[in-house]
Amino acid sequence: MKKQLILWSLFSLLVSCEKSETPNLAPNKPDNIVPLNSATCNSLTPSMSWEASDPERDKMTFTIWFGTDKEKLSVIKSNIDEPYYTTEEPLAPSTKYYWQIEVHDATSSTKGDIMSFGTEGLGVIGDLPSIPKALTPLQGLSAGDIHFTWEPSTKGEGEIEYNLYTKKSNASDFTLLKGDITTTSFHSEMEAGDWSWYVEAKDSRGQISRGQINHITLY
Repeated sequence: MKKQLILWSLFSLLVSCEKSETPNLAPNKPDNIVPLNSATCNSLTPSMSWEASDPERDKMTFTIWFGTDKEKLSVIKSNIDEPYYTTEEPLAPSTKYYWQIEVHDATSSTKGDIMSFGTEGLGVIGDLPSIPKALTPLQGLSAGDIHFTWEPSTKGEGEIEYNLYTKKSNASDFTLLKGDITTTSFHSEMEAGDWSWYVEAKDSRGQISRGQINHITLY
């Protein structure tokens, strides 16, 4: 009996010494990043936003890497508690910037893709069209005939046309709902669900400025 007790004690000691905690899982890569890649920002103090998640629902903080050289990004802000940030100092006009979001949990981090945007005036030939600002819909509506509207884009060269993109919540990417729109509105039958949408403006040279992503719920 004494021998059995000793063996049981040794077994219990070995078990108690084994690592009981599972390894921490790093946060997922951020997505739904705004400004969209290669977008043009009208403001010299643009706002950035993104969505982030952690497999274990750990508390997350964020770091933004930023610069005009894709290979030499530096930290402009760290320990951000919320998934958005507005630049504190005005950026240079007519300049292309690169940026990257790093998501942290308590013990590890994950970097997103390197994105880019330009401040107003940046273009291959002259000014880009200004960013088309969404007007409607910007909130929940009944599913069915949905009226998309946006402010007209200025600058650019020649006639401005618009491309309207939409994405349902379970889709992996945006799809073109309607292209080469010559007005600032479009009607479409939309089914119930959570949707995202944006408009891009294109001038006669093919230069494009993308608007911000908007989120709506149709009931």
